[in-house]
Amino acid sequence: MKLNVAYQVKAGSRISYNDGRPGHEGVEATVLAVDAQGMTVQFDDRADATRILFSEPRWMDFISVVG
Repeated sequence: MKLNVAYQVKAGSRISYNDGRPGHEGVEATVLAVDAQGMTVQFDDRADATRILFSEPRWMDFISVVG
């Protein structure tokens, strides 16, 4: 888990997801809400919000805070 992301992110932050797969590179989202377990984000290319738990390496290993 990238603790630095978990500690940096707050509502209104921008994050980027990049796992290296085509279509999953540089995908950005706005953080809508944060609690002790995770965050709810709205990816720019999706209609529905996504819940991401800080304990999920399949997400957290590929997320960076961009703003």
